[in-house]
Amino acid sequence: MKKIVAYVDLRYTLRQPTGVDKHIARMLHGLQATPGCDVSVLASRDQLPESGKIPAGSSLASLPCHRLPLSNREARMLWAVSPWPAADRFCPGADWLYSPQELWCPATHLRTAATVHGVTYFEPELPGYNSPWAIFERARADWFYRQICRHADRVLSVSRYVERFLVERFGLPENRSVVVGNGVDACFFAAGCRPSVPCDEDRVLVVGGLNDWDGARYVLDVARALLAARSPLQIDVAGTFDDARYVRQADALPNVRRLGYVDASVLAAMMPHYLALLYLPAIESFGMVALEAMAAGLPVVACRLTAVPETAADAAAYVDASQAGEIVDVLHQLRRDSASRQSWIAKGRSRAEAFTWDACVNRLAATLLA
Repeated sequence: MKKIVAYVDLRYTLRQPTGVDKHIARMLHGLQATPGCDVSVLASRDQLPESGKIPAGSSLASLPCHRLPLSNREARMLWAVSPWPAADRFCPGADWLYSPQELWCPATHLRTAATVHGVTYFEPELPGYNSPWAIFERARADWFYRQICRHADRVLSVSRYVERFLVERFGLPENRSVVVGNGVDACFFAAGCRPSVPCDEDRVLVVGGLNDWDGARYVLDVARALLAARSPLQIDVAGTFDDARYVRQADALPNVRRLGYVDASVLAAMMPHYLALLYLPAIESFGMVALEAMAAGLPVVACRLTAVPETAADAAAYVDASQAGEIVDVLHQLRRDSASRQSWIAKGRSRAEAFTWDACVNRLAATLLA
């Protein structure tokens, strides 16, 4: 039996789940259900009640926990500049110290594994790439990634795109690198397996919110091009990560509707009723939104930026994100040609089937149990 202790920032398990939050919960519960694995959590003192148990509202509440006698801030600051105190003393008898998120926790005798979800601050396309804020964040990420690439026994990436970056920039040895990936939640596959549902051919879906990272300027340019073409197509935007600048612009466009936060199960049920997913992120280290839409039976119109082509492969209709007129033409073609739309749905479902949480957990378990 391998004893695996997961170092986790519990705040990520107590909020409306993002991709990283889902990864934490799915991987840890999947490991716990894997024969030969005994999983517990290491959390900072300020994130645990007096009982020492994980708070009931956390997605990890059912797992046993070790208390770190440091606050979250103290631990991050200490471990950013020193390997002390080593984590071994806080979780005796463990075999692995594993972080399913971008945290570094040094150990003397334990084997260590750390996950890298993205390389956002290193992307030249990052809005404000040369701003003081971005330079500071990039320097901090640079230090952290160097630490794990030098010292972790296994560096876990969510995509080949991220792995290649770590190998090329930080010299990560390939024999210590494992791509574990991400998976699509079962509710999206279930939505795609339901009997054929009526599609509102006049509605297009965007997921992620109106912000620079999710390509808000591209989305709003498409909305303006639709208006200029007197198209009946409308754009619905699901998500709460909004920039006030883009919200003001969207509110002035009669063909854009903001839906706010939509729970995953509700979103999955909604997807098959749309004409297509419009997916134009400026920065993306994996591409979960595209896969969720594909699993649910929704065609994907996507850009070729960053990790999107790796994840979506040939199952998306690719466009130049900066060419709103071209995107409008592709959307109109999907609206006119139901056979073409069904072909994209079939390709998408086939592609999504390769991305399950079980497969991710199996890759991780094979690494930790070896």
